[in-house]
Amino acid sequence: MSNAAGRDGGVQSVDRAISVLEILARRGEAGVSEVAQEIDVHKSTAFRLLGALEGRGLVEQAEDRGKYRLGFGLIPLAGAVSDRLDVTRQGREVLVRLAEELGETVNLAVLQEHWAVNVDQARGPSTVSTHNWIGRLTPLHCTSSGKI
Repeated sequence: MSNAAGRDGGVQSVDRAISVLEILARRGEAGVSEVAQEIDVHKSTAFRLLGALEGRGLVEQAEDRGKYRLGFGLIPLAGAVSDRLDVTRQGREVLVRLAEELGETVNLAVLQEHWAVNVDQARGPSTVSTHNWIGRLTPLHCTSSGKI
């Protein structure tokens, strides 16, 4: 194998690994067969990709063995991006004030193609749910942030 072929194979693997992360972000959980089918690879390739991502903490096995979900290793990566966003720094005070006034969770989202990406969140005093929406990609039509 030439160097060029090795680099192309490496890029393809990276592209596939990113696709796996996107699948898990969209679905919540997925098994090896589901991942393999979505990225059009053999199950053994999907298993190796998931294993490599699991080794870095980017994915983890769900309680239901055989299913995978995003792992906590993504949090420091997402946090590094969120901290860098001016909109997050500038909007934080407004977010907290709105959450207190409305008594509900308030999210700050940015547009990424046809997705709303939540970059910050403040919980109001009467918020019942404790779901963390930061980093979550949501189709625009499925969220109030996307509709705005």
